[in-house]
Amino acid sequence: MSDSPLFKRYCTVLSCMDRASTFIVIVAMAVLTAVLLLQVFFRYVLNDSIAWGYDVPRLCFIWMVLLAIPLGIRTNAHVGIDLLVDRFSDRSRLWATKVNAIVMLLFSLVLTYYAVVLMRQTWDQLMPNIPLPVGVFYLALGFSQIHTAMHLLRALITGEAQAAEWSEA
Repeated sequence: MSDSPLFKRYCTVLSCMDRASTFIVIVAMAVLTAVLLLQVFFRYVLNDSIAWGYDVPRLCFIWMVLLAIPLGIRTNAHVGIDLLVDRFSDRSRLWATKVNAIVMLLFSLVLTYYAVVLMRQTWDQLMPNIPLPVGVFYLALGFSQIHTAMHLLRALITGEAQAAEWSEA
């Protein structure tokens, strides 16, 4: 299965999503830092405030955190407690890893569903200080959970718990 052309294309799409997420996380962190520094300068030096100085960093932070989730899944970087699993045999450990991936996959799909529901409900509401819909926050959640589910599905297909390097398939 993991040698099929369809799976290789799947891994290529996943790699492109990883690179896009990484780029967005880096840009969001840079914008977040710049706007917060600018806001501090305006508030304490100029004794003024930037109207959008609260909404933009919040938006950047949410996108940054949510898009980092699948990148952590890809490299198996999230915190986990494996005290019990380390005592399992190799075969039992493989099954525990698969069950864990299935539960996380189902959770990602549930989060995606509710992200779409909330995004549709809040798309007509605008943020107070920037002309963007509130649904943009839930768009980040939906995208990150689809991306996470794709990594979990890849791990289930290949039997690997992680893929430490960029997939060049």
